[in-house]
Amino acid sequence: MVIHESAAKGFAAGADAYERGRPEYSPEAVERLIAELAIGPGSRVLDLAAGTGKLTRQLVWTGAELVAVEPVAEMRAKLQAVLPVVEAIEGTAESIPLPNHSVDAVVVGQAFHWFDGIRAVSEIRRVLKPEGALGLIWQARELSRPWIERLDAIIDRVDDGHPRFRTMAWREAFDRTALMAPLGSATFRTVQRGSPETIVDRVASISYIAAMSEGRRAAVLDEVRVLLAADEDTAGAEVVELPYTAHIYWTRPRQAAAGPSTGLVVSVNTSPGGVPKRPIAGARMHWRGLEGDAHSEPEPVHGTPEQAACLYALEAIERVRADGHQAFPGTYGENFTLLGLDWAVLRPGDRMRIGTAGPLLELTDYATPCATQERWFTNRRYGRISQRKHPEDARWYAAVLEEGYVAPGDEVHLIRTA
Repeated sequence: MVIHESAAKGFAAGADAYERGRPEYSPEAVERLIAELAIGPGSRVLDLAAGTGKLTRQLVWTGAELVAVEPVAEMRAKLQAVLPVVEAIEGTAESIPLPNHSVDAVVVGQAFHWFDGIRAVSEIRRVLKPEGALGLIWQARELSRPWIERLDAIIDRVDDGHPRFRTMAWREAFDRTALMAPLGSATFRTVQRGSPETIVDRVASISYIAAMSEGRRAAVLDEVRVLLAADEDTAGAEVVELPYTAHIYWTRPRQAAAGPSTGLVVSVNTSPGGVPKRPIAGARMHWRGLEGDAHSEPEPVHGTPEQAACLYALEAIERVRADGHQAFPGTYGENFTLLGLDWAVLRPGDRMRIGTAGPLLELTDYATPCATQERWFTNRRYGRISQRKHPEDARWYAAVLEEGYVAPGDEVHLIRTA
């Protein structure tokens, strides 16, 4: 399991400060998430990247069965000490150690911006039941007073480009795929109240500050103490008030229309060559390939007219993941990740119309796996997606009979030719 280096080092070193300095989440925001996700008795809820259990403990009263997944041992130990009745498991958002479709809801507090978005959304969808839901929450400081602006300036000055909520880069996996329905959102006001040292701990709990050398970190925290001691709003105060805006988001797995011959494009993927291919907002499908896509081994190995598009099923991704291998949209080099079609009954010559004015594709042959994909498989067993052993989980090549534009969310209509 691999997590961002700064997150791994910082949250391990800053677990104590995190527990002391991070505020509880806005009760109103959490209550709204609980309602949107239908969390209650009888539901099983995953708190992903649970940290020390700040969000987990605010869900206990619902009566739901809670399971926490957290990769950092020091953070997980804090959670287990506070919530011994909650199952706490080592794992990451990109490799969730739970079975397919085994939870009713997934919540993520103050963490999704650290994830590899496409892998995380794919995994979250995999472990959610079809009628399940995902909820995200962040609390961002309100720059409502001069001292808070100066506090933010101290924090920003030592940030050298780490993932942050406010950049909104985390939304790409939702905006560029149709794995989940469009995000709903709401905001709430809340205030953290604590001693000046609580505010110092809040700063110390930031991953890239906690990961600093002891001397450099001490200098940053001393600067915060000087600010609090000198500003007219905080000087001499026993209790400091730090206002936040709580941002919540929720969504559910997107489903294909009912019917054995109707599917959905959930991801359009390209790369400059090699794997994985990454999701894009859409592109034109030409008779020689998808616009913006390339191959590390071009024609005659890849990229012939009979191999213009590579297709794969989201259901196959979930089955391969259940066998312990890594899989997510684009992993093995497919251009289109599709949902809702019965992959086991596809045959050469079958045609697929994408969208109302999109391309018309004709299946030509299975895409044979090769060593390029082996790093994603336990013991490099890339034969797991071979048509010889698992035709229902193999990729397909297709030729382009009619060109057109393809985007996530387009319907796919299977046309039998025989």
